[in-house]
Amino acid sequence: MLATNLSSSVSMATMACVHVDMVTNLVDEDITHVSWYFIITLTVVALFVGSRKVYTNIKKKMAHLEVIVIGAGPIGLTSALIAVQSKRVNKLILYEEVSRFEVENRGYQIAIQSANVSFLRSFGVDFDNLEGVWRDGCFYTRAGIYLEYIIQILPFYSTEVDLKFRTKFDRETCDVIDKIVGRKLVICCDGSAGMTSRHLSLSDEHIQHSTGIYGAMAAIERNKHTPVPTPEKRIHNLSFDLSAYGNLSYEEECRSNFTLKIFGNSKRRCLALAVRKGDSNVARSLKTVLDKSIMRNVFLKCFNTYKSSEEASISDSFCLNNMKFSPRLYEIKISQRIESVAYISDNDLFIITEGEASRSLNFNTGLDINIGLKGVTSLQPFIDMITVAEAEHSIMEALIFKMEHSDKICNDFIKFGLKEYMFL
Repeated sequence: MLATNLSSSVSMATMACVHVDMVTNLVDEDITHVSWYFIITLTVVALFVGSRKVYTNIKKKMAHLEVIVIGAGPIGLTSALIAVQSKRVNKLILYEEVSRFEVENRGYQIAIQSANVSFLRSFGVDFDNLEGVWRDGCFYTRAGIYLEYIIQILPFYSTEVDLKFRTKFDRETCDVIDKIVGRKLVICCDGSAGMTSRHLSLSDEHIQHSTGIYGAMAAIERNKHTPVPTPEKRIHNLSFDLSAYGNLSYEEECRSNFTLKIFGNSKRRCLALAVRKGDSNVARSLKTVLDKSIMRNVFLKCFNTYKSSEEASISDSFCLNNMKFSPRLYEIKISQRIESVAYISDNDLFIITEGEASRSLNFNTGLDINIGLKGVTSLQPFIDMITVAEAEHSIMEALIFKMEHSDKICNDFIKFGLKEYMFL
């Protein structure tokens, strides 16, 4: 009986072991199935993520946009030159109201500072083949010479270029742009009085900043002269004896410290007079003077005293017929557009303003182009950002980048601009 029970127990233990082995095998099989399922799932997810990443990268590499530039001035054509060299731009269209002949024969002088010379060289501007004059790293040339050069080299790049001279940008043109398929960027470079931004529904609001400086301008037209580029000349710490004009006092201590700049080409000579805000009797008198002859005589004496040795003196009668001037000192201000960049999602259209369409000065320093050139230094990275921007966050990031750069240029000019352009 004991043997039978022992045998039965062994048999039951054996069956239990077999059952455990079966359960273990089933569990192992389930674990194996789960593992394979998990591995397959991970593989599918990895392939999906990888293929999506590859697709996104390919899409980003193939992403392009069309650039429309409004205005063929120095800033407009410089913007065009930067755009055609971007791998992101497949076509450039430029609109200009006047003819190509008029653009290439603009006679006013521009002066490009050394930092901007280096920037333009990086985009292929060969200053060694441009007619102009060098002085202290600054390049002086006629605007038309610079513009003609850029117009000639634009077609040499792979980007398709369509220059529309004698074509005004108006509301009908806006409709044409809206029909362009894909992403677009409009660069408004039509000056402070341009209407492009209004046509594109940008706000016309501006904010004016004081520079803390008073100034006055004069321009002498010498029509018989050829417009030959001429370096500027600055004279510091000037004061004026106004005692001959009644009760206007003369300051023996020369506390006024005016700065005079003579610039412009040989045909159109310009004079800029500037003085920092203060309680100077002379400055106060020149701000409130009602007799225009006082300012005319100030500019006449300044020119004849500080002109270059090669230039002839000018007479009172010549001034009466050939000199335009500010009748009194006025506060120098920089006007900044509040809305300088925008995105219209319905048309997938980015809009930016550059040059005087973005910020302008009520005073001519002879170096005014440089403010606009500083603005376009951020154009290439902005184009790269907006071409691949898809989500709202990345679009806003690009807009903020451009707005902050625009604000920085204005703030830097308020702090250092006139000091650099006039007083150094």
